[in-house]
Formats: sequence, structure tokens, C-alpha cells
Amino acid sequence: MSVLVGALLLGQVLGQAVTPPSSKASSTRLWSTSSAVNWNNSYLIGNGRLGGAVPGNIASELVYLNEDSFWSGEFLYRVNQDARSYMPEIQQLVRDGRVVEATNLADIAYTGTPLSTRHYDTLATWEITMNHSSVATNGSYERYLDIDDATSGVYYDINGTAYFREYIASQPAGVLAVRIASNTTGAVSLQAHIRRAPDGSLNRFEDFTRRVGNDTMVMGGNDASYPGIQFSAGTRVVAKGGSVYAIGDTVVVDHADEAWLYLQSWTTYRRDDPEAAVLSDLAAIEKTYPEIRAEHVADYQSYAHRVDLSFGNSSAEQRNMTTPQRVAAANSTFDPEFTSLFFQFGRYMLIASSRNGTLAANLQGIWNSLMDPFWGSKYTTNINVEMNYWPALVTNLADLQGPLDDLITATRDKGTNVSAAMYGVDNGGFVLHHNTDMWGDAAPQDNYIYSTWWASAAPWMVFHQMEYYRFTGDTAYLRQVYPNLKSAAQFFVGFLSDYEGYKVVNPTMSPENAYYPPNDNTTAVAITLGATMDTELLWELFNGIKEANQLLQLGDDAFVEQLQALEAQLPPYRENYFGGLQEWIHDYQEAIPGIDHLSPLWAAYPGNQITSYNMTLFNLARETLNHRLQHGSAAGGWGASWCTALSGRFFRPDWATHCITHLLGTQLNPDSLLNSGAPSEFQADANYGMPAGMMELLLQSHESISTAGSSSGYSPPGAYGGSSSANQSLTAAFTGDVNKVPLIRLLPTVPEAFAAAGGGGYVRGLRARGGFEVGIVWDAKAGLVSANITSLVGGTVYVTLGDTPIGRNNGTAIKADGAGSGVFLKLTTQVGKSYAIGNA
Repeated sequence: MSVLVGALLLGQVLGQAVTPPSSKASSTRLWSTSSAVNWNNSYLIGNGRLGGAVPGNIASELVYLNEDSFWSGEFLYRVNQDARSYMPEIQQLVRDGRVVEATNLADIAYTGTPLSTRHYDTLATWEITMNHSSVATNGSYERYLDIDDATSGVYYDINGTAYFREYIASQPAGVLAVRIASNTTGAVSLQAHIRRAPDGSLNRFEDFTRRVGNDTMVMGGNDASYPGIQFSAGTRVVAKGGSVYAIGDTVVVDHADEAWLYLQSWTTYRRDDPEAAVLSDLAAIEKTYPEIRAEHVADYQSYAHRVDLSFGNSSAEQRNMTTPQRVAAANSTFDPEFTSLFFQFGRYMLIASSRNGTLAANLQGIWNSLMDPFWGSKYTTNINVEMNYWPALVTNLADLQGPLDDLITATRDKGTNVSAAMYGVDNGGFVLHHNTDMWGDAAPQDNYIYSTWWASAAPWMVFHQMEYYRFTGDTAYLRQVYPNLKSAAQFFVGFLSDYEGYKVVNPTMSPENAYYPPNDNTTAVAITLGATMDTELLWELFNGIKEANQLLQLGDDAFVEQLQALEAQLPPYRENYFGGLQEWIHDYQEAIPGIDHLSPLWAAYPGNQITSYNMTLFNLARETLNHRLQHGSAAGGWGASWCTALSGRFFRPDWATHCITHLLGTQLNPDSLLNSGAPSEFQADANYGMPAGMMELLLQSHESISTAGSSSGYSPPGAYGGSSSANQSLTAAFTGDVNKVPLIRLLPTVPEAFAAAGGGGYVRGLRARGGFEVGIVWDAKAGLVSANITSLVGGTVYVTLGDTPIGRNNGTAIKADGAGSGVFLKLTTQVGKSYAIGNA
């Protein structure tokens, strides 16, 4: 597009005032009065595929760029060629208790060759060099990230001339865009350039860079592997007033009134000729920046505005603080609006990093500034990638789970081969270890005793697909993903082996803990058989398949019977030496009692098998979390997020308070609110996971009530007594039973201190299993003011207030018009109808 046409496009926005942002007046902004010193205090923008980290430098801006498919190379086949032949020997050593020998053999016979999957790579830096001083006048500098409209801004004044830059990552337009304006005619002068190496010292893996016409530059290169992934990135500039021209590989703007910069990037993962695709897209931009911005905001808000959360009002002093100041104070004083902002920031990150057609959000979402990031910024499948998607369903972003489904499909495709080649299980089953990459690499990752010997990731991954059905009631989706569930189970049908009368996974481990073998309190080991987490995952998987088969009338009864026979032989749950839930097949002394990874509690969260209906098992699990916390667990961000969710399920607001305040006050990069995740730049999992954990304090729907009049699953009936009320006849149902309806718990674990500090609060737009949308209002004592439940698919649901176990009747009665009142209120709903809930 010519400079003249570009100038005409700008005409309609001339004269817009450039004024201070006054971010302290906004409850939806992260903001600071200085630019980011470190990359991880930059503000993040993203459209699912493209990501940018904006530090907000005054004169020399460096926007760190990412494209979600730019990884370190193409698919690697890494199955150890000797794994299958040595697997029986490894298993026998574990059975014999010779676990050190088993570990030594696994070091060379189990591990992948090479050890690691591909890793996520940084793309380039978008350099915007302003032709003015690098020092703002009179403390005028301010930058922000607005979670309400997904815009980031930088404002400053230099000797009376004010400048403003706004950054967006538009999903509808498919580009990153920047608007640069001033309050002075002709004051915008700059140079725009893209380079591969973040420090600018070398053109590492940069194969070409050149201008195209007078307003565009393009560059490209590769990931340094062979065969590799090729990429290209380009920027185009449109300006009003002054002049736009290109010299060498730099686009120059002289004395313009305003400028718009656009960035596009592609790789050979999606485009055969990335350079041609970049140039075509940039040349095709005809809409003005205001038009692109308006479409971007509308698209983003169609997701973000589905949920509205308020923990109440912050004080005037808190509202006047910058974001770094609020982080510094968060560990000692509850800040209601800041806590709500952090919740919405997690949802913002998921919207920015996971859209249909993109790759799944990885360990750092889609943002990474390093060519060799710590932990590879991959998909860690023993907690982290699953945690990334915890908020998708409950916080009303279910349509962002598609990239995770795609990742599961990719791992199944590769994992069936690994199952056969590594384990000799060639029955259509797929296996997945504790890491994967964008190609779905399913071979073991690393040579790390605390995580490598674990082949149980597939049941956890496909659990998300069963949960999607539970939240949405979408049987067509369940039918579509059923082969994934079945394939995950088929692997274990072929791999489970015998030990002391049980069917066990061997080898395995309890991620990421270790134990001391009998008569040895100095040698910590991890390899084992029949870990409790395996029992939990397989119980859920096998019974989920049973339930899906009956719901969909698939006729897969013979396979279901086979799974039920195996499930009956899984190791039972037992009490361990400190009164908690035993973590391993034997009651070993744990080596890391304060480990953040809460493996044996998976069945309490995110699973649904451990509930207060069976108080014996519930108390064992609750004591395990107590024990962990007493030894320093929840020290890291993702550990605090998992702890918060479990605290909600265990009805312990005091534990939840500790975990939330610890994360907000000590585990965040203070400007950006990114989970610190040391030694990596940051880990996105806690940013995604904590919003889901918080919602377990306000709303739960993982329990079910039997419509057949008797309990199902493992849980003994009559675990709780009760009064003579009809509620006493209610019994719980579990995965595997189709004769059930969901139970919605309102305000089960709200910390009273949080409610008091904010003067009450509300949430609107949450989703509950069974296909319901829920809003709740609570008072300053964490008591119910009102609730509203909208039925999206019809059906029956029970509703209760607080933590009263199913089958007991000593709770607080609630009521709804036309449904009467009771501790457990039964609603027979109609599609699209809303039901007001209040105190009886």
C-alpha cells in the first residue's frame, strides 16, 4: 500500500488527545511508573499464535516476539532401541526391591535417545527506536496493561511534548500492532527493525533481512536444527504527515503526526513459504488501526466479559499503589481489587495464548525470550500443561480448550508407536511420559530420578476431555474423543503387571517425590511400582470409559468388563505412617515431605473420587495436605495454586488464605504479575492455575448425587449419618455411574477475612458441571446474599450451601421459587431458564 493511501487511512484519527493514562483510577490495569528492567517484568500481549513482551522502554523499545510453532526443530524419534528388551529386567529389579539397580539400568535403557524433546524457541525482537531523549520529564512516565480491553500502553513527556504508544495483538487481524502518537505536530520520528538475536550482537540463525518497497522490512531464518523449521517476520509502517521510507533493512519515519506499525510472522509449520505469506498479509492490511483495534477489543471481550468477579472494595491507599507496590503489600494485607485483577489476568493469559487453530499454551504460555529456555518451555504433562487449562471450563472459556485437544491427538499419534516399540504393547494403546512438544513426542524426557520413570500422563490428559463433557453436556464431543480415552486405557491393559495380588504400573513413580528404601535413610529413590497416583488416574480413566460407553450406547461392553476386572485389582488406599494417604505401594518414609507436587491427592483435585462422602478417605487426604504445608509445601507458584484448589475441596479457608497470599505476595514478578518460576524466566502454570483454585472456594460441582438410591463407585454407603430429614436418603454417585445428577456447592470455602476486608463480593458467569452458569453474591461474613443458576442444557441438579456432606442434614437451608427449601435443594430445570437461590 502506498504512503499516500496510508496517510489517508490515518486521517480519521488525527487530533486524538495524548493525555496521561491515570491508571490508578482503573481497577483493570497492571501499571508501573518505570519500564521493565528484566524481560519477565514486561507486559504480555498475544493473539494465541503471536506473542509479544513489551518492556515499555522510552527511546529504544524492544518487543520480544514469539510465534507458537517456532520450536527447535522437526519431530525427533527418540525411543531407546534397547528399552523393550531391558524392560522386564527393570521391572524385576523393582519387584525385588533393588531400586537403586533398577534406577541405574533405567538411566541407560529407559531414557530417550537423545534425552530431550524439541524445545520452544524465541523468534526475534521488534526494535522501535524513537528519535528523542531516553529520559522522561518530571516523573511523567507510565505504562500499563489493561485486562479489560487487552491493550498495553506507554506514556511519557519529554520537555513538554507528550508521547503515547499503544500495543495490541489482534486475533481477528492476525497481527501485532502499535500506535504511536504525540500531542505535537510532526513529533513522531522513529526507526523500525526486526532482528533474530535478542541482544543484537549477532545475526544468529538469521538468513536474510531486507526492505520491501518504502514502508516494509522482512527478515527470516531457521531454528539451527536439521531438518529445521524456517521462519519469517516482517513489519510495515503507515504514518500521517512527515515521511516514511526504508534504508537497508530499516523502516524510517520522520516528523510524522502519528504512526501505525504492524507485525506478522509465519513458520514452515503452517506456511510453505513464510516470507511470501508475511509480505502478502502485511500488504493486504487495509483497515485503519482504530478499526483493527475495535475488532480486537470486541473479540477479546467476547471471552473476557463472560465472568465478572469482585472480592469487594480495596482501600483508597491500595488503589493509589502501583502494581509493584501492591505485590509488595499482598503478603501481609488482603487487597480485594488486586486479587480480582490477578484472577482476570490469568484468564487474559489463556485468551492470549490458546485459540482454536493455535498450539496449546506451553510452560511459558507463548512467551519466551531465550533460544534455550530453562525446562525447554515445553509441555510438562505431570502437572503443568494440565494446570494451564484448569480455568478453561469453570471460568467460562471452554472454547479455548481446542488446542489441548489437538495436543492430545498428537501425543496419541506418536504414543501408540512408543507403546509398541518401548513396552511391547501393540494393541492400539498410547503412552505419554512427563513431557511432550508440539509434535506430540511421547518418549521419556530427561534423565531425572524424580520425573522420568513415569508413563501415566495420558490418563491425566484425557481426563480434561471427560471434564469438558461434564461441564457442557456435549455428547457429540464425547463421542469424538472417546477413542482417546480408550487408547489411553488400552496401554495399561497391556502394561499392568502383577505384584502381591495387585495389578500395578511398573516401573512408575509418584511425581515428583522420592522415598527412602527400607533400612536406608540416606539414599533417596523415586522409581517404584503401584504408586497411589496411578491407582487414582486409572480408577478415573477406567470408570470414565464405562460411563461414556453407557451414555453413548457404544456397545463396548467387553472392553469395559476387562477394565472393571483390572480396576478391582488396583492397590487400595491406605493410611501411612503420619496419618495421611499412603503415597507408595509400601509405607515408605518420604524424602521430600514439603514437595510442591501433590501427587497422591490427585483424586481430590483435579479428580473427584475423594470427597467428604467418605470421611475416612477424605480425612487421610486432608492430613496429607496438612503435612505437606507443615513442611513448606506450596512454596512455588504452581504448588500454591494446586494447594488453593485442594484447600477449597477440603473446606479449609485458612490453608487457602495462606496459599493465595503467599503466591500474590512472594511468587510474582512485581510489575508483570508473572509467576516467577525460578530458575526459568517465568512459569505460566500458576497464572493459569490460581484462578481455577480460587473458584473452588466459591463454587464446586465435582460431586454427584445418585438417582438410583444407592451409592456407586468405591465409596461405602452410610459414611455419614444424619437426621430424619429426607436429605438423609441422599447418596453419592461417582465416575462410572450414569444414574446421577450433579451437586452444586455455593460458597464452600470462602475465607471470612477476605470477605470482611472487601465488604462482601460477587461472581457472575462461572460454569458448573451439568451445563449450568452460576452467579453468587456474598456478604462481609462470607454468607450467602443470593445466587442465580441458569440451565444451559436442562436437567436436574442439587444445590447446597457450604460444606455439608452428601447424606447429612445439619447445614444451612436454602430456597428457590417453585422448588421449596432444604439443605440440599433439588432443581428440575428447563433450558435457558434461571433460578434464584436465597436463604430459607
